[in-house]
Amino acid sequence: MTLLAFTALVNFITSILLGVFVFFQNPKGPQNRYYLFGNLSIGLYSFGYLFWQLSTDTASAYFWFKILTVGIILINISFLYFAFSFLGILEEKKRILRLCFLLNLIFIVLNLSSFLYVRLEPRFNLGYWPTPSIFFNFYLIFWFWQLFYGYYWLLNGLKKSSGPKRERVKYFTLAVVIGFLGGATNWPMWYSINFPPYLNILISVYVAIVTYAIFRHQLMDIEVIIKKSLVFAGMFAFALGVFVAVTLLVSQLFAGNTIISLAISSLIIVIGIRPLEAWLVNSTDKFLFQKKYEYKQIIRSFIDSVITELNLDEIISSTLKLLDSTLHPYAAGVFILNKVEDKYQLYNSFGLEDKNTALTSESKLISFLKKSHAPAVIRQIDGISGASPDIQAELTKLKAVIALPLMLHEDLIGFIALGKKRSDEEYTKDDLEILLDLSRTESIAVGNAQLLAEAAQAERRAAIGTMAAGINHEIGNPLNTINTKIQLFLVSVQRGLYRDKPKEEVVAECENILNETIIQTNRIADITRRLSNFAKPSKEFKPEAITVAKEIKEAIFMASHEIELDRIKINMEFPSEEIKIQADRHEIQQIFFNLIRNGAQAIEGNGVVTIRVLSSNNGKAHIEIEDTGKGIPQDKIHRIFEPFFTTKGTQGTGLGLSIVRQLVWRNKGEISFRSQEGLGTTFILEFSKV
Repeated sequence: MTLLAFTALVNFITSILLGVFVFFQNPKGPQNRYYLFGNLSIGLYSFGYLFWQLSTDTASAYFWFKILTVGIILINISFLYFAFSFLGILEEKKRILRLCFLLNLIFIVLNLSSFLYVRLEPRFNLGYWPTPSIFFNFYLIFWFWQLFYGYYWLLNGLKKSSGPKRERVKYFTLAVVIGFLGGATNWPMWYSINFPPYLNILISVYVAIVTYAIFRHQLMDIEVIIKKSLVFAGMFAFALGVFVAVTLLVSQLFAGNTIISLAISSLIIVIGIRPLEAWLVNSTDKFLFQKKYEYKQIIRSFIDSVITELNLDEIISSTLKLLDSTLHPYAAGVFILNKVEDKYQLYNSFGLEDKNTALTSESKLISFLKKSHAPAVIRQIDGISGASPDIQAELTKLKAVIALPLMLHEDLIGFIALGKKRSDEEYTKDDLEILLDLSRTESIAVGNAQLLAEAAQAERRAAIGTMAAGINHEIGNPLNTINTKIQLFLVSVQRGLYRDKPKEEVVAECENILNETIIQTNRIADITRRLSNFAKPSKEFKPEAITVAKEIKEAIFMASHEIELDRIKINMEFPSEEIKIQADRHEIQQIFFNLIRNGAQAIEGNGVVTIRVLSSNNGKAHIEIEDTGKGIPQDKIHRIFEPFFTTKGTQGTGLGLSIVRQLVWRNKGEISFRSQEGLGTTFILEFSKV
């Protein structure tokens, strides 16, 4: 077999198998029927091409060449029908199509009547090639006209289309270039130009690309095609194998008795075909769809764990990591409602360049999500209609094909924007079901995290209110000093004590008073600055290298305004070397403040709160905050980190330790404790050193 014959064989098998397969996916679909007609034309051309190349005499070659030429003529008209159906303009082009069909029919008659070429002769050791007639020259012009006419409308459709439709038209347009380029390489040989048409194999590439475009249009997964093909091939091979094996066996035992052979073969096939089909389906599911099942299990496992997470940053970042590692979208982002500005702001994302993206309540997408409580999809997914053009435009700006609402108590608190898969697969109904489960759970987790953050800030403000009395004392002392010095100076002036004193002495006294005022006002400014820094909520998480001892002292300073220092003694045991950790300064101060204050509040009467900082052997900073309080009852030890659980009665919110644990985890630390009722409690923190 020559190389040209082999290319024809590949083209024949590819076109027939894919054509029939596509047709039976939707026999009533116009595109499927036109595609089958086109592939049968290619199959007829390739079948004739194969035997024409295998011919060893002129007569045989002449016969097969007529067959392949009929295929050539039919390919172009079927291409036009399929292209116009693909573009949705078939009805408006019916008149021109009828004219083309009539002309092609005339050229088929001319071909069968031997008017398109005069003879066949061996040429360049590549088989028997024809000498064109004047009629063929007219046909070749018509052939190119049909090609360019159809291609013009494809380019026009590509220009006017957008979104997924544009992708499908783009595939088909590319396929036409490849396929017809491969077929056109045959024409030089007709005119005795030594240009071997080895690119004829590109016709198979054309068929494969168009098939892919069709399956994208019908929302079919290529893995489904492979699965069905393997199941069918396995069942066919089994039936054929049984028949051949039984026939050979019976021929040996019963002298080739055909009736017995058929009966035994049929019985084995009937008994074995269903179990075989079930085994093939399960096997293909296992190997082709294993990753899909795995990702669903991973997402469900994540859903079970995220519901207990109370850190908003962790919830959203872990969700994005999960989506990236399972569905592999080009882009994804989580938008959260900013209640103050009434905007849905991008909280975190990947694949999106503009990190300041926000949508207002007037957005078409936001309005749709609020009203429908359903996902917005850029194109139809198994019964869920594609979004309106306005919403599609907004999704496109977000690089998204799906927007999943985060609903809590009938309110839209945010949404997840999910981009196209990198695998180029479409999102399926199964995908959407598991994603909706994820979004519902995410809504609860985000709502809980926001509630905890708001409660934490409320507790923080309450603590600041309690500290106000102590801070008032801190600020009152320097103010009294300033006030006393100024009043004494004014009284002295009024009594004339400075009347006879030199001007230089009076100026010096004023300078002393002003310098003391500057010192005391700086002291007041430092107190208010530290209080302000502690009180204001952190807008973003900023880990940096911080000195543990310095931040503990800052926390003690803030807590000292609330703690009764006349009965509570604070001990600090710090190592000689400076220990630094990587953490958010604002959050570390809150951790130390809460634990020091809790320790002091647990002490009835006089007592001691001891803070120790050690450098452990495992490369971590080890921090202990120990109190000599009443300890934690054994029956309550397991609940102290639970949100809203408190042993302080109506005086406590039960959020302090829950918040502390969340902040410790967020800063990549660990927290534990030991306690003995009546003797006190020690909280132990560990952070990696830098």
